[in-house]
Amino acid sequence: MLFHYGGDEQGGQILSWFEKQMKAIGTLWDAELPEAVLTIIYSGMDVFGLLAAPPAVLDADRNTFKRWCEKYILPSLQTVDGTAITAVDLYAARCGVLHTSTPLSSLEREGIACQLFYEFKGKTGINMILNTQKKPVRIDVEKLAMAFKEGGIAFLQDLKNDANRLSAAGGRAQHFLRWGTVVE
Repeated sequence: MLFHYGGDEQGGQILSWFEKQMKAIGTLWDAELPEAVLTIIYSGMDVFGLLAAPPAVLDADRNTFKRWCEKYILPSLQTVDGTAITAVDLYAARCGVLHTSTPLSSLEREGIACQLFYEFKGKTGINMILNTQKKPVRIDVEKLAMAFKEGGIAFLQDLKNDANRLSAAGGRAQHFLRWGTVVE
């Protein structure tokens, strides 16, 4: 079996991956598929969290996600009504969207996190069977996408300025899927 691969794009695997994620978000946005946009954003936060983790960390987890969001998402993310949002709220929302396509998660049910509702092009995505300990928080999907874009750019700049972190992240990025042609 032979695998024909055209090589990595200019800027390396991490920049190429991020550009493709942003293209996917734009395509899904234009197709008016907000849950798919959220899926790309939340999984992207997971990836960036692992890329930013110390070298001894092998897997993305709640802590890598939260640390990355605290540094790169929360400083620029505003809720619809100005209420506070935490990295735990984002992680719980991520779990709900990625695992069940809902705003539900164990963290939310335990009262540790707020449930997130989403604004998208004048419509609001909500949980019609609301039974939660905390008041839900509304996030505009466009603002979340912009916070992800800005956070990603800031993270890439931080990597560029720190050879050790860049080396660790680059080593992890070597495992990214590469798309080519298999000839048998």
